[in-house]
Amino acid sequence: MNCRIICTLKFMLWILLIGSMVSCHNEKNEKMKIIWTRLPVKGLDGNLQKGVSAAYAALIDGKLIVAGGANFPGKPGFEGGSKASYDEILLFDSGQNTWNIIGYLPQPSAYGVSVPVSDGALWIGGNTPTESLASCYKVSAPEGDPIELKPFIPLPLAIDNFAGCAVDDMVFVGGGNVNGKPSNAFYCIDAKNDSAWRVLPDFPGIPRVQPVMAAIKKDGKQYVYLLGGFFGGNTDSKPAMATDVLRYDIAAQSWEAVGEQTDTETGKPFSLGGATAMAVDNKYILCLGGVNYNIFLDAITTQYTIGNDITTSAEEKSRLNLKFSKNYMTQPVEYYRFNPECRIYDINTNRWETIEVTPNTARAGATLVSDGNIFYAVQGELKPGVRSPETWKGEIHSLNSKINR
Repeated sequence: MNCRIICTLKFMLWILLIGSMVSCHNEKNEKMKIIWTRLPVKGLDGNLQKGVSAAYAALIDGKLIVAGGANFPGKPGFEGGSKASYDEILLFDSGQNTWNIIGYLPQPSAYGVSVPVSDGALWIGGNTPTESLASCYKVSAPEGDPIELKPFIPLPLAIDNFAGCAVDDMVFVGGGNVNGKPSNAFYCIDAKNDSAWRVLPDFPGIPRVQPVMAAIKKDGKQYVYLLGGFFGGNTDSKPAMATDVLRYDIAAQSWEAVGEQTDTETGKPFSLGGATAMAVDNKYILCLGGVNYNIFLDAITTQYTIGNDITTSAEEKSRLNLKFSKNYMTQPVEYYRFNPECRIYDINTNRWETIEVTPNTARAGATLVSDGNIFYAVQGELKPGVRSPETWKGEIHSLNSKINR
């Protein structure tokens, strides 16, 4: 066989390989596609121009409402700067393409949970720069009024950095810091009929700070899925990233592990700490953003090791933490590798698939609100200490379906 024939065969094999890769890529895009639109930042004034993370949000009758959130308006924390929280409630005017202040929270706050209900949304818990919150508010948008904010039944304990979702008007929340400590706690309330939050069985495994949650109906049963989050460690256990997918059977009031957060192409675990999630088609859970598994785990493990070294003085620990922070917090955005993957979890096969890779959602601490096939990923963190003022609108196109809330 001469050289020309060999070269021709190699070329044909290369063409077939590329064609196969393109075919696989197109197949993924055909299963579910997201059309992205970036919202203008006009109207975000003062320190809100820097963007915030962990805001409250609601999507009511097509109106996007965003409130609170936190950022570092001045110096970074390791240089003596302070994190600030905000109380402005903003409405995005789609006609004028601008944000307008339409009210104020009772106090500046962030790191709570935003959950839709049939007649509005609940903004639950969170914290201020000085304390965690048990407070809860019902937000609605009556016809003719931009917003109505009313106190709702408070949580049994102060909770921040947790997750929540709803099945109609049954609202579920769990994880986060409960009274300042990482928790496995799980609560629910019927927003129409209950007069207090109910304590449900704790979820198994490690406590989870900044997890995500989604509700799905399968085979006539209703489930709450808990994914992601991290545990910073304690005297008994080292820091860890949560990678098992947990499912709560609402009728049976029981938890079980049903899957793992493992990338099907690399076989490696991935993080959903600080990510966002929503149910799609009562078949998938769409997950966006979050911190990088290895980089974040290395960071919290380093801080844990410094803090728990009994041979090191308090003064030396302070020096080592400052040295670590100066190095860790000052890297370029690309270093932190926040998840650019838009992943879906198939509840029937318990497998993951990446449907798109985009910088649009490579953030931690964004807030996701949705209505049908439309969702908004609100602002969030580009890297530790640095926020983005950008909100992205996503429109999901699926081959076989009506998207469920």
